[in-house]
Amino acid sequence: MTHRSPRLRRGLAAAAALAGTALVLSACAGGTGSGSASHDLTIGVVAEPEKSPDPIIDGSLAGYNIYYNLFDQLTVLDADGNIQPSLATSWTPNADFTEWTFTLRDDVKFHDGEPLTASDVVFTYETVLHTPDSDNLGYMDMLTSVSAPDDHTVVFDLDSPFSPWPSITTAQSIVPEKVYTALGSEGFAAAPVGSGPFTFVSWQRGVDYVLKRNDDYWGGAPKIDKLTFQTVSDEEARLNGVLSGSLDIALISPNQVSSAEGSGVDVRSRPANGTTFLGINSTAGPLADERIRQAVWHAIDREALVKTVLSGRAVANDQIVAANVAGYVPDAAGPAYDPATAKALLAEAGYSGEEIDLEYATSGRIPMSAEIAQAIAGYLEAVGITVKLSGMDQATLSGRIYGTVDMKGLYLNTWAPSTMDGDMPATNLFAGGQNDYAKSPETAALVAQQRTVAGDDRIAAFRALAEANFQGAYLVPLFTPEADYAVSPKVTWTPRVDGEYDLADVSYTG
Repeated sequence: MTHRSPRLRRGLAAAAALAGTALVLSACAGGTGSGSASHDLTIGVVAEPEKSPDPIIDGSLAGYNIYYNLFDQLTVLDADGNIQPSLATSWTPNADFTEWTFTLRDDVKFHDGEPLTASDVVFTYETVLHTPDSDNLGYMDMLTSVSAPDDHTVVFDLDSPFSPWPSITTAQSIVPEKVYTALGSEGFAAAPVGSGPFTFVSWQRGVDYVLKRNDDYWGGAPKIDKLTFQTVSDEEARLNGVLSGSLDIALISPNQVSSAEGSGVDVRSRPANGTTFLGINSTAGPLADERIRQAVWHAIDREALVKTVLSGRAVANDQIVAANVAGYVPDAAGPAYDPATAKALLAEAGYSGEEIDLEYATSGRIPMSAEIAQAIAGYLEAVGITVKLSGMDQATLSGRIYGTVDMKGLYLNTWAPSTMDGDMPATNLFAGGQNDYAKSPETAALVAQQRTVAGDDRIAAFRALAEANFQGAYLVPLFTPEADYAVSPKVTWTPRVDGEYDLADVSYTG
């Protein structure tokens, strides 16, 4: 069953007269208790935005949890990852997908009472294009210009055919031109104004982000008074929060599922939309040798890793996108687990035991990240690779991965495209993005190619990209996790395929 928020249902009705099934969330968080008149919901999130929580600059998964509730986007993803109307009621490409025309709703107001018009959409996208440190540039580099023929029409001009452009518009929140211009990025992050179902209350770095109900929301006012995203990086603390009633929903790790199921809370699960992988700085040290990178690939038993460390709550995956994301190639298979071949490649490369760093977060975005890193180190050491484990907090690791400091060698990371399309991770990892150390002309060309075609031709380009990585071992995909959530029994809720929280329709049952 597909659950849709009020704004999604209203968008669907306006655009296609479709019926949606309401997502009803009941809650008793924030210490209010089931008998309280205050309708509050508290979500235990793994991390907070890695940069300033400004949707022009920040494109982190943690940030989208906030933005999907505080702002509106042109289009939205439903719980199953399908694109639906939101601010835009319809969109149409030209013949070769180089121009897209979006028609906007005419009844949307920002939280300050000002109407949202096409000029705000144009301003938002143009500001992204002119902000060099914006995370969103990584998947908008095909965009050349945005224009508004009138207050309710927006035209996107692209430098090449790009059939999945509507998926990009699900990720970009629209900001008010007047407010953003007056406050600037830093000021806007501290006092944001959106048009979404909730309005800003407060933000404490490392603690929580608090929103309240927008009574004038165009999609219908939410039924809860307050929505709190509480940052809880520790896995045990998240589960204990749901058990104690201080949290209503929280992501838990695979090894917590069995204990959670017998503790009085509900467990809701679905396959995630991301791939956990070993990133590689292939520009220096032993890993500059392709044979040593291939040895790393052959040394790791993905199936055993999933079965033993993750209690079977994942699927081994050797591609950069998950099976439910556009760009996945069902019958593409990478190098097999083969310790003998790994040892032979190391010998051929003349590897003599030089130490290779493996950096990872001790807790945070990847459940059981420390155990995964230790297991990987065991596999590598078994074939003769000397590994130095280097654990750190999530913020530090993210700062290193997405900052200007080169990673030392190997690092554990994950990519889950909020757009449910493979272009974003492909660009970041293989076409000059922050995680692209190899700077391979071959992979960059393939990323460019998949943008110009659709259907089977696009899958063929992703197949060639996967095969190029099988050969070059520029990074080593590991698995797609199962997303498991501990949920208060009072909450009726289905996890979204993208792992984000769109909580526009939340209500108490008692």
